Amino acid sequence: MTPYDHKKIEEKWKSHWTEDNIYEAVDFSDKPKKYILAELPYPSGSALHIGHVMRYTLPDVYSRYLRMNGYNVMFPMGWDSFGLPGEHFAIQEGKHPSKLIDETVEYYRESVQRMGYGVDWNREIKTTDPKYYKWTQWLFLKLFKEGLAEYRKMPVWWCDELKSVLADEEVVNTKDGIKVSEKGNYPVERKMFSQWVLKIPQYAEKLIQGLNEVDFPDSIRNAQINWIGKSEGVAIKFKSDDIDFEVFTTRPDTLYGITFMAFAPEHPLIIKFLEKTENKDEVKKYIQKTMNKSDLERQTLKEKTGVELKGIEVEVPLTGKKVPVFIADYVIMDYGTGILMGVPAHDTRDFEFADKFDLEVIKVIEPAIKQDMPFVDEGTVINSGDYNGMNSKDFAKKITEDLEKQGLGKPDVQYNIRDWVFSRQRYWGEPIPLVHLEDGSIKPICDPDNPKEVETYLPLNLPVLEDYTPTEDGSSPLERDQSWINTKIDGKEAKRETSTMPTWAGSCWYYIRYIDAKNDKEFADFEKLKYWLPVDKYFGGAEHTTMHLLYSRFWHKFLYDQKLVPTPEPYQWRLNGGLMLGVDGKKMSKSRGNVVEPMEVVDEYGADALRMTVLFLGPYEDVYPWNPRSITALSKLISTVYSLKDKISEAPATPEAQKVFHKMLKNVTGMIKNLKMNTCVSEFMIFLNSIKSEKEINKDMYLNFIKVLAPFAPFMCEEVWQELNEFKNWDKENSVHIQEWPKFNEKLTKDDVIILPIQVNGKVRSEIEIKADESEEKVKEMVLSDEKIQKYLDGKNPKQVIYVKNRIINIVT
Repeated sequence: MTPYDHKKIEEKWKSHWTEDNIYEAVDFSDKPKKYILAELPYPSGSALHIGHVMRYTLPDVYSRYLRMNGYNVMFPMGWDSFGLPGEHFAIQEGKHPSKLIDETVEYYRESVQRMGYGVDWNREIKTTDPKYYKWTQWLFLKLFKEGLAEYRKMPVWWCDELKSVLADEEVVNTKDGIKVSEKGNYPVERKMFSQWVLKIPQYAEKLIQGLNEVDFPDSIRNAQINWIGKSEGVAIKFKSDDIDFEVFTTRPDTLYGITFMAFAPEHPLIIKFLEKTENKDEVKKYIQKTMNKSDLERQTLKEKTGVELKGIEVEVPLTGKKVPVFIADYVIMDYGTGILMGVPAHDTRDFEFADKFDLEVIKVIEPAIKQDMPFVDEGTVINSGDYNGMNSKDFAKKITEDLEKQGLGKPDVQYNIRDWVFSRQRYWGEPIPLVHLEDGSIKPICDPDNPKEVETYLPLNLPVLEDYTPTEDGSSPLERDQSWINTKIDGKEAKRETSTMPTWAGSCWYYIRYIDAKNDKEFADFEKLKYWLPVDKYFGGAEHTTMHLLYSRFWHKFLYDQKLVPTPEPYQWRLNGGLMLGVDGKKMSKSRGNVVEPMEVVDEYGADALRMTVLFLGPYEDVYPWNPRSITALSKLISTVYSLKDKISEAPATPEAQKVFHKMLKNVTGMIKNLKMNTCVSEFMIFLNSIKSEKEINKDMYLNFIKVLAPFAPFMCEEVWQELNEFKNWDKENSVHIQEWPKFNEKLTKDDVIILPIQVNGKVRSEIEIKADESEEKVKEMVLSDEKIQKYLDGKNPKQVIYVKNRIINIVT
């Protein structure tokens, strides 16, 4: 028995495959194309972690299968190397991010190659490469030119200890209700910062409608729809003395039930109201207190808080009634117009607010069956003047028409999705290619539609700062380099924008750059985009559903409107991967000591064994613990397959072996198509158990098995394939990975004997054993003579006998 030396064999084939780039995807090939994509990693560690191995192994197997079935497959790889993950890692390691990223990319590339992933390395990209981020900056300028990028002052969380702006998700409450940073539990506060935002709400409807054009799981589709949050309703005009404003509502049928108006604390009209209110100091104090609450917290707090603007009233249209005005923290500026019409009888939050402030409650919809207030469903209209007695749904349409006729309102659609904050006061990111002039205006450093200017002024390179760490006051570290900041444009003094783009910028379009990675004249050749887009299958993480996945769809739809890409959607199909837990069933962490380091596993057991283990442990989208017994078992399986080459013979395969092989081949083929790779591994085990005790194994059958196993265990299978075919010198045309996938013989996949269920009037009453090729006449004869069936017939002839060949027979009496 020949021992399997995984280290020697894997290093040999890794070198050959990489040097010859055998997985190259060919532009404009006559073969049908398949673009298989897995989210590119952040190179913020010493090597791939086990989550990466989970994420990339299944799509690699699928890509290999497609190549062997005649497809021109692109399976690319790159590095999402800008952003906070890389910067945090650099600070932790005490190195400059530019040097550290280059080192970690080398480690990651080596890890990917050691895992045997069939990557086309000619298409490799790195988001920190100036040749790449030149086009990220160009895309931003296109967005800016079309009015989709805006500079705005806004409240954000600030952590003085971390010297960083934090997202809502990065702030937690202590047991005492004090707000602290998730990392380090340091105090945080709300501060106003000027930020760049992208107006993704302008694409909200297109993002919703586009989901009808793609094959996404319901979980992803629903998550994006809910995040966008479409609401159809009415924009109603209100008036308070000389101040006019609009309120969006989905319940115009409750207009007569309004008893107060509530404004978001940050609403710009508050300034005007403050000039007239009798309790300015109280109002200002409340607004400042509310600033230290996140939007999420304001909407979910059980106790509603607010303050009345004393002396201010609003007139309700159609009714003429005047109601008091409040500022309330549960009203959010980013939804609707930031103003709410309070109808406590028919809204839970309004009811709670009215109860606290002892406000009037007017029921205007009567339920069919008596219910306690607040009543939020349809019913009969009451206390609404001439509209009384109408169904509330019909009334909603009628009052909308009446408001529109009188110029007091109009149908409207609102979306919950907010402008995307697109700037960071950090060093490690793409410089934003804009300048601020002394008169307060902002200009791009070039016109993105002028090729000569683009060639001259882009990329705007990130300067090398010796001290790149976050500043004390939250300003960008780039402000330390005044020689870079101070510039001129059109002969005028100007200062460069010092905020950088977020982690998401480079990954919003990386799938496009893979298609034309070396193009220095444009972001990608349109004809190549027509050939490759959309991505056929996209594998990624659930955590990116309402971030990267949504952001990149937004950018793509913008590019489609600009006629820069040929498809309205970037990805035709999406699947989110699961999570690998530690052996203890808990999330892996260094503090728990349950982290599995993939390269250590590869050193001990080999990449083929690790690949098959992560596939075998469970379905791609599931969560399951690492099992060390599985890696041991699958390492033995690899060795067993390898050792069987010593048993090969030209002698014909036995009928039993042929049947087992063709059943396995049929099952595995179907399972790969359906991405059920874990059950494929089980099929391999069944097949091996049936043949490993044989003294001789037919060579052709064994080599066909090697082809089937090759996508799963590429290193060992290449070694066996080359040896048994007696290829003396390496030639990539002879690689097992570009051979034709075997075809199964349907006849050999069928059992000789079948257990046939017998129904009488639709209920199973018995079963018999028949030959698979038994005639229908013979089967019916056998069934009708069965003793158990005879008693149901009671000596009578059946009215009908229905036979579905080899599946079931039904007797109708």
